Amino acid sequence: RQALEAQDYPRAYFRHPLNIPMQLVANFGEIRANHWHMGLDIRTQQRENLPVYAAADGYVARIVVEPGGFGQAIYINHPNGYTTLYAHMNAFFPALWQYVRDKQYEAESWKINLEFTPEQFPLHKGDYIGRSGNTGGSAGPHVHFEIRDTKTEKVLNPLLFGFPIPDAVPPSVVRLAMYDRNKSTYMQSPQLLNIQRTRNNTIKVGSNKISFAVGATDRFSGSNNPNGIYSAKVYVDEQPVSSFTLDNIGYDETRYINAQIDYPYDARGGASLQHITPLPGATEVAYDTYGGDGIVHLTDTEPHNVLIEVLDANKNVTRIPFWIQYDQSLVKPKPSGLPEPVLFLPNNINIHEEDGFQLDH
Repeated sequence: RQALEAQDYPRAYFRHPLNIPMQLVANFGEIRANHWHMGLDIRTQQRENLPVYAAADGYVARIVVEPGGFGQAIYINHPNGYTTLYAHMNAFFPALWQYVRDKQYEAESWKINLEFTPEQFPLHKGDYIGRSGNTGGSAGPHVHFEIRDTKTEKVLNPLLFGFPIPDAVPPSVVRLAMYDRNKSTYMQSPQLLNIQRTRNNTIKVGSNKISFAVGATDRFSGSNNPNGIYSAKVYVDEQPVSSFTLDNIGYDETRYINAQIDYPYDARGGASLQHITPLPGATEVAYDTYGGDGIVHLTDTEPHNVLIEVLDANKNVTRIPFWIQYDQSLVKPKPSGLPEPVLFLPNNINIHEEDGFQLDH
């Protein structure tokens, strides 16, 4: 999967939707329960009712009013093929607000979803579109802001569009985990490596198939708020093996986060770990395996150079270099006397029958 680079996006097209310095509570791609965070949560100085402005020329394409989710949200379509979303609003601009109220009374429903033609509510960049709030499934005052591809409805990482957020701080890698990929990651616990001891040293392993995961956060300049990372990549002997990049995600894909994190470890209360190598059969959401399977294959007993890179959307990078060496004396024998597990393989028709019970998948 070839990630779109920042220069593929217009970096001066959209303006900040508020008239205060842009600070984030959450960025695109942060880990959430069963989904990635799909936009930017913009701080509103712990206040509601700040004026919100159109990020670019366009027209109101859709309005959603609902008790949960986005609460009161406005969608603006732009002539360059993008849509911007402004969610958790307290109110829309007067003409739109009155139109929505009339339609609610007409439908005898406060909850409503309306679509519009380009002629109904055209807008210019910087036009007032409403007031910020805390409506819907919001835990505090903020503006949830998204940029979508209008045609595909894929959500794009807004940080690739050049918004004015100072960022010279590289990501902080707090955990590095290693997996034996001769068996399922669901049938093992991650081997957590001491990052300081690992850096520039040699790790000897008893598996000839290895993958890595990272637990990492990022911060913007002048902020102590931990945010999610943008990308992580593993090189072996200076050649890229696997990476993930959180630049665009569809809402129909977002639950695949449970295959991007170490889900069983997370479910047991462990910290979030993001696999740099996709699981077998995983969708191509976020990953690039550079023509291979993304696994580090150790076909000899020589030491091999490994480099882990973790990046934010502004290409600030943290690097962890080390060596890895396959040592056959460390191979663990399979436990005897245990029944072979029944495995449901990805991208296959799997049928399991036992004592009158049948499970198809």
